[in-house]
Amino acid sequence: MNNIIFLENHDFNKTIKVNSNKNANLYIIDTLEKETNLKIEVYVENNANVDIIISSLNKKKFYKKYNVIIHHLGNNSISTCQVFGVNNDNSHTLFDLEAIIKDNSVGNYCEQSIKGVLLSDESKIEGKPNLIINTNNIKAKHALAIGRLNPAHIYYLQNKGISKSDAIKLILTSYFNVILYKLDNEKDRQKVIDKIYKEIGDIG
Repeated sequence: MNNIIFLENHDFNKTIKVNSNKNANLYIIDTLEKETNLKIEVYVENNANVDIIISSLNKKKFYKKYNVIIHHLGNNSISTCQVFGVNNDNSHTLFDLEAIIKDNSVGNYCEQSIKGVLLSDESKIEGKPNLIINTNNIKAKHALAIGRLNPAHIYYLQNKGISKSDAIKLILTSYFNVILYKLDNEKDRQKVIDKIYKEIGDIG
């Protein structure tokens, strides 16, 4: 299974079962100007792999909540979950990630990553990476990085002749590129990039 979803429904609920020796991928882009309540629950069996990526743009006063729960039911399975958030105005986003690895299992690998950028003092991103593990025979890691844009990156692009507003938009669009470059059709990819570029708006 390989899915790229451009979120249209603010209330999104999905359950995925990844059978033994199978792979599953789910990639979600959310640029909705409304509140989002997303829940994904994944059950991963022996020797199965799952890869989940979510990219979110949130602005105004909207509250967006993303909850991803991954259950490792057997042995030698792999799960990766990456989430990216861009927040402006008074928006608030919560990324709640949970991975549960079965007791006495072996050979499983789990990775969680949360990355967010705040464009205003009033915006807020919360990240909750949770690993529920009661065995030593696995590998797991998580990472959390939330902050403001790096002025040095903006300055570098401005020195290349790019306006400050466009430099910021280019950097923010990169938060969606992890998914966008999984689109095989270049024209479709460019349409989505243009849409995200427009949604970000004029930032200076």
